[in-house]
Amino acid sequence: MAQKPPDSLPDAVLLRIPATELFRGIPTPAAVLGADGQRVLAVNPALLASSGLSEDALLAGDFEQLRRAVCAEGGKAGCTERVLRVSDADGDVLVWFAEPGADDSERPQRDPATGLLDKHAFEARLRRLLNERRDGVLIRFEVDQFKLINDAYGRAAGAQLLAELGRLIAAQVRGEDEPAYLGGDDFAVLLEGCDLDHAWHVAERVRLQVAAQGFEWSGRGYGVTVSVGIASFADAYQDLGELMKAADVACEASKSRGRNRIEIFHRDDSELERVRGEQSWGARVLDVLEDGKFALFRQRITPLHDDLGPEHYEVLLRIRGLHGWTVPPDFVVAAERYGLMPQVDRRIIARTLRQLARVEPGERAVMAINLSGSSLSDQSLAAYISRMLEQTEVSPQHVRFEITETAAIANISRAVALVGSLRELGCRVALDDFGAGMSSFSYLKSLEVDMIKIDGSFVRNVTRDAVDAATVESMVKVASLRGLQTVAECVEDAASLNRLRELGVHYAQGFFLHRPEPWYLP
Repeated sequence: MAQKPPDSLPDAVLLRIPATELFRGIPTPAAVLGADGQRVLAVNPALLASSGLSEDALLAGDFEQLRRAVCAEGGKAGCTERVLRVSDADGDVLVWFAEPGADDSERPQRDPATGLLDKHAFEARLRRLLNERRDGVLIRFEVDQFKLINDAYGRAAGAQLLAELGRLIAAQVRGEDEPAYLGGDDFAVLLEGCDLDHAWHVAERVRLQVAAQGFEWSGRGYGVTVSVGIASFADAYQDLGELMKAADVACEASKSRGRNRIEIFHRDDSELERVRGEQSWGARVLDVLEDGKFALFRQRITPLHDDLGPEHYEVLLRIRGLHGWTVPPDFVVAAERYGLMPQVDRRIIARTLRQLARVEPGERAVMAINLSGSSLSDQSLAAYISRMLEQTEVSPQHVRFEITETAAIANISRAVALVGSLRELGCRVALDDFGAGMSSFSYLKSLEVDMIKIDGSFVRNVTRDAVDAATVESMVKVASLRGLQTVAECVEDAASLNRLRELGVHYAQGFFLHRPEPWYLP
């Protein structure tokens, strides 16, 4: 069990989470933890530098892993810890500070697990070369299957895999091109005085050798590959931060293009520009979360028959863009990439309930809130919702949560558990984009939802395509047998609306009926 941080203050200190720039600028290692003291929500650059681990690795782990990386391994004297209990807009969190007992000059120069240069020694060497205006190339390797092996077989297996990869990489490069372990699943090689062509041949030699060797654990062999990103000093303007980011962008492009391949950073590469855009959105996601810079729109869900109860609306997230409040696909992609969607979902839940609380109980509509696939793994989400319902005094009957079918299928056991918890609270649950999966009907046996939302791909041509019409009709019949209500999405004309009513659909939603309107603006 992860050790909770010491609460060194006699009384809880209530204050808002620091703004992004303030938190990132704290010179000592700092992290934001969940109220349970175990979940790691955010870390600052000083902590990343002190731990030697990647941000993804720290956010994927628990507090004890983070604490051990900073205090147990960060210096011979350990570290001094302080904890503040912080109240932000949506509840309490903990802000943990650590002051390592040993300075960087006392740190070991080699990572004990792999025997390679550690991140601090590697960056010191790289900084020196850049300051001296030397030519060179940075190669970054990310292990494609590391998390799978680490999660499936434990940390001992992960440690052995890292050690083997460290030895393999070291054996494939020149002695002066000493490789480094950067933390998490990241390795790097610094090639001084080499061009991109030579760097590619070095990277390809490593890539092929890793794939050929694989990994053995407990008598069984497993395939292992690496995604590789290459960046030259010149393309990064001889700047350390730009160079590390360029190699990271190339590595991410390698993964997005299929993994087990090499990508070279070029500033005019459209895929690299896309990845770099996602990374720049990461900081904006944090700004939006901490400063509440998001709007909520709502779109009416129209009943097609009488006696279907109060009004229904779907809550829609909007982010301010160059031309006003816009649909935020880049925002969502970046939030998913950096594991921030559960926090986004919580902010939307809190704001929705507070908005409902301003309406007289007898006039409140049912508000449908979308939950991301990442939130299915948030084991404390139901407790958070329960607490917010109690604080705002909103009846759970006025809240419906929507889970996409594809997310539910990908995490069926967690989806079943969350749906059960939400319904125990008295909230309703809908299965969104129903029909998008290959086995939609079979999952209705496992998921005790209250409503299905028929995917728009079956609705748009319901008047022109007999197969689509028959599919919608079968969905309505199955839903009726299970006592579920149905909503047709993406209704675009009167003919489709009349046909859906004939087929027995309960509700309809789309631009023909109601365009999204502002509901909450910051």
